[in-house]
Amino acid sequence: MKVAIYVRVSTLEQAEEGYSIGEQKDKLTKYCEIKDWTITKIYSDPGFSGSNLDRPSMQQMIADATTGLYDAVLVYKLDRLSRSQKDTLYLIEDVFQKNKIHFISLSENFDTSTAFGKAMIGILSVFAQLEREQIKERMMMGKAGRAKAGKIMAWSNIPFGYIKDHDTYDIDPLRADIVKDIFKRYLEGTSITRIYQQLNEEGHIGKNVKWSYRTVRQVLGNATYTGNVTYHGKLYPALHRGIISKADYDEVQRQLKIRQIEAEKKFYAHPFQSKYMLSGLLKCGYCGATLKINKAHRKNKPPRWRYNCPNTQARSHAKTYAHKNINCPFKLIYRDEAEDMVIREIKKLALHPDSVINVPTPKQHDHINTEAVKKELESIKRKQDKLVDLYLIADSLNLDDLNKRSQELKSQQKALEAKLGPAEKDDHNILEFKKALVKVKDIDKLSYDQQKFIVNQLIKSIDVMNDKVTINWNI
Repeated sequence: MKVAIYVRVSTLEQAEEGYSIGEQKDKLTKYCEIKDWTITKIYSDPGFSGSNLDRPSMQQMIADATTGLYDAVLVYKLDRLSRSQKDTLYLIEDVFQKNKIHFISLSENFDTSTAFGKAMIGILSVFAQLEREQIKERMMMGKAGRAKAGKIMAWSNIPFGYIKDHDTYDIDPLRADIVKDIFKRYLEGTSITRIYQQLNEEGHIGKNVKWSYRTVRQVLGNATYTGNVTYHGKLYPALHRGIISKADYDEVQRQLKIRQIEAEKKFYAHPFQSKYMLSGLLKCGYCGATLKINKAHRKNKPPRWRYNCPNTQARSHAKTYAHKNINCPFKLIYRDEAEDMVIREIKKLALHPDSVINVPTPKQHDHINTEAVKKELESIKRKQDKLVDLYLIADSLNLDDLNKRSQELKSQQKALEAKLGPAEKDDHNILEFKKALVKVKDIDKLSYDQQKFIVNQLIKSIDVMNDKVTINWNI
């Protein structure tokens, strides 16, 4: 009889006596010699779980079943074939029996060519499945035990702001300050979109890739920053120190829900709300809150849209945007007047683009600690030195990848150095800004949507006071 031998071990079973690949092959080969069977092929899957059939040699054995290469499949033990009852029965009934191939298990001493073997295979498959479920239960209990002990989960990604240290996290000072600043900005009323834009404008410090809406949202929703670990929706006190207070974290979660509800209301009640040219750009020059648009009804006259500071409004939903200053003196600015003023300023600037050189540098946030910045600069310098070493010793190194990585490090270095003191404007950015201005000399003749797009490209924010408006250009 032509026999195919199948052997398998999972990672956890490598050290178990009698289950190693070598041990299985040796015993099965000797058994074939005693029976005077011819071994046509040995299929081996080292380090693969028996929970599914997604194994290289298993798939090859299934493919070979239709070729007549073997008349029987021999395994050391049933669970070497599979730990899933469904998969075991599929192999025996739909693969082996369909192609008139016997299945023989050495340890259980049966084969499917007999009625007793066919009956036993179903029973033993049930027990193999039971064993797997028990293993899963033990693993789940182990994970729950880790959470209750305050240890981090081995499979979880390291949150931005922490460094892994065995079963816990250590705080990374530079990145932890950025996490604090993200929470601070959000609690001050800044949107998630604007936060990630601001972080990228500042050089996406501490990250190899730029911030996105998703990454900022993940930071705001990560309870790990409160000094807890999460398992199955429950919080457990952790061994690591928190970066954010529980009170601030809870308030952020509350604000996230409120803003989501408000956004949905605006979307369905005012489907064209997002088309307002200056939405999100206008800031109160007194308290820093984002101005909110609303409709002013006038007697015997058509209503007029205007922007108000939420701190001057008594409505409860104003809390979404409000800052701590509840006595803000800001009055209002009408939407049409504000939009006309901005279009005039852009047109004026387009005619005299050199005037942007005197635009004051936007105020830097004070969330970066000097020592942490210097430490990160030293780390970047070491990475740059390693790139040079790699270039010198590795002839096959991809120079495009090297240059790309070098540019990323230079960008991070420049962003960090800017935090240590006043820096001159980037000449390239100014040049690109001027080029954009030249193209919009006739902005007043464009459609409203086109104007809105240009405004958002050129302007970072607009500070509005009762007697003064300051445009912060996006350079």
